[in-house]
Amino acid sequence: MPTKYIHCRNFKKDGTMIPQGGMTVAYTLDDKFKVVGMAVAKCHSKDMYNKQVGRMKASGRLLSDKYYQDVPESDEMVFIANVQEEYKKTVKTLGM
Repeated sequence: MPTKYIHCRNFKKDGTMIPQGGMTVAYTLDDKFKVVGMAVAKCHSKDMYNKQVGRMKASGRLLSDKYYQDVPESDEMVFIANVQEEYKKTVKTLGM
């Protein structure tokens, strides 16, 4: 199955996107189209976010025993919603 990606970005309170920071999640699906694994690449809050760099790092980490994470088999849309919700919580705790 192909690798798929989620890009999480930081926003100001007025809704405008902040060009620094963010996160890219690479994930894989099984033959039943359920998410089974993931890896994450985070962009430092002082660095400019770059989608291509995030994809390269996250997809490379899918191949790494150190960064790859098995996830409980889940529906893709539920997985995406959970990742986005967890990222929003993380950003709030950082004060952004």
